[in-house]
Amino acid sequence: MNNNVIIEVKNLGYKYIQADRVNNRNETTRAYKEALADVSFTVARGEKISIIGPNGAGKSTLLLNLAGLSEEKNRSGEIFISGKIINEKNIYDLREKIGFVFQDPNDQLFSTTVFDDVAFGLINYLNKKKDPRAQDKEFIKKTVSESLAAVNLYGVENSIPHFLSFGEKKLVALATVLSYKPELLFLDEPTSNLDPKNRESFIELIKGLEKTIIIATHDLDLAYEFSDRTIILNKGRIIFDGSTKNILIDKDFLEANSLALPLMFRNNKDKAEI
Repeated sequence: MNNNVIIEVKNLGYKYIQADRVNNRNETTRAYKEALADVSFTVARGEKISIIGPNGAGKSTLLLNLAGLSEEKNRSGEIFISGKIINEKNIYDLREKIGFVFQDPNDQLFSTTVFDDVAFGLINYLNKKKDPRAQDKEFIKKTVSESLAAVNLYGVENSIPHFLSFGEKKLVALATVLSYKPELLFLDEPTSNLDPKNRESFIELIKGLEKTIIIATHDLDLAYEFSDRTIILNKGRIIFDGSTKNILIDKDFLEANSLALPLMFRNNKDKAEI
C-alpha cells in the first residue's frame, strides 16, 4: 500500500439483521438488510472527505465500519488502517489512531464534569501504552485545557455536561477525542441541530484541524465548504467519488439520487450552472 494512503477499503459489504422468522415446522430463518455492497476506495493522509447520500444510503454504517465499531460477523471485504487490516485481533490497537464523534454528543458524554469526560479517553490511552503520564495530574490537566482550547471552549472544566447547550456538547465531544491526538477523525452529522452561528463556527473549526477527516452528512452546504472530495452513496453503493465542487452543482445528478442542490445554489441559477 502507498505510504501516503491511510485508509484502504476493498469490496466492503455489510448486512444488518432485519428479523428472525419461524416457519410452520418451527425452523428459524434470519432475514438481513444489505446496508453496504462492494464499497472500495482509498484515503490519503490529510484528506478531508464528505460522505453524502439520501436517507438509508449507508453513510453512518460506512463510518462505523471504518472506525471498527460495527459487528465483524456482518461484514465482508477488507478495511486497512495504516496498512493493517481491521479485525478482532488488532481492532483495539487501531482504534488508538481513530477519533469518532457521534451525531448526538449525549452518546459520548457520561461523566459528572467536562474535565472528567475529556480526560477519560486520554487516561485510557496512556494506561494502555503503559505511559506514566497517566498518573501525572498536571499533564492531564494541561492536556484537557489544551483540548478544550482547541475547540474554543474555556473555563468549562468543572461544568456539568448535561447543562451545556447542544453546540457546547458537540465541542466537548470533539475535545474528548482530540485529547489523545488520533490520526483519523470521523464525524457523523457534525452540524445536525446546531444553530447558524454555532454551525458556522464548527465548520471553521474542523476545516482548520490538520488531520485526515471524514464526515457523514446530510448538510450539502457543509460538504461544499468543508471538503475537496465527496463520496456519494445510494442503496449502499458508491455512485460517485470525486470533486465536491463539481458534483454539488450538478442538479440533475443530485435529483436523480434523491438529493438537492446546496442551499447556497438553489436561488442562484447562474452559479449552479458553472
